[in-house]
Amino acid sequence: MDKNNIIIRLEQKKDHSTVENLVRESFWNVYRPGAVEHFVLKCLRQDIDFVQELDFVMEKDGKIIGQNVFVKTELKSDYGKNVPILTMGPICIDNQYKRMGYGKLLLDYSLEKAKELY
Repeated sequence: MDKNNIIIRLEQKKDHSTVENLVRESFWNVYRPGAVEHFVLKCLRQDIDFVQELDFVMEKDGKIIGQNVFVKTELKSDYGKNVPILTMGPICIDNQYKRMGYGKLLLDYSLEKAKELY
């Protein structure tokens, strides 16, 4: 893995179609026939709890090869208290670059930024 040609940045509106295609291809026939994760991502972007400051894409040589997102939510504890948390995903890497360390790099970066922000 050549880290020199990697950029992790915030997703822009112009990236949406490319990222949705990437997510669809990455999840195609993995958990079920076809894929729905690209549609889930499209819906999450419209949600009030979507965290735009944690909506990342990874580029290699100018091509988007990965993405990760976070959404705010709450867990209700056994004691009735609502605990704010962040949920993550979908996260994916282009099939061509899977199992090469890019996903770990994106995950570590994303989690570090989430810690800084929250």
